[in-house]
Amino acid sequence: MAKVKTKMGAQQILLSPDKEVEAVLNYLCQQSCKLYNSGVYLARQTFFKSGKLLTGKFDLSFEPSISKSMVAKSLPSTPMQQTLMSVTEAFKAFKELRALYFKGKLHFMPKPTVYLKGSKLFKVAYPNSGGLKPTLVNNQLRFSLGLTVRRWRRDF
Repeated sequence: MAKVKTKMGAQQILLSPDKEVEAVLNYLCQQSCKLYNSGVYLARQTFFKSGKLLTGKFDLSFEPSISKSMVAKSLPSTPMQQTLMSVTEAFKAFKELRALYFKGKLHFMPKPTVYLKGSKLFKVAYPNSGGLKPTLVNNQLRFSLGLTVRRWRRDF
């Protein structure tokens, strides 16, 4: 019996937000980048000190030094977990490449995942499931911003 491959895709939607919405989106993306780099730091240090690779789905999400940090708390829970799972996926790829190198099937020694540099923005992913699932209200996309951003916006 042949395997059925499901096709997945992403659609890019260009936004023209006002200054307030743009500031909120920039804030969320900056926090996501900080969280990604924190996760990479912990995973790299764990690898360098113990040789263990954090490749379990929720290894970083349940690590108190990461998940209880102010940066992690500034994001809604689902995007926070998605960001940390991106770190895990990067280290899984490193683990697979490393295994290929030791089997002699790769001609270069792969390096562990590095920190994000440059614009300091990283994706904020809202999966199409769970309690924080984005909804369409009055032909506009509505998604959770988390408690920190809601408090911040209330002050204006």
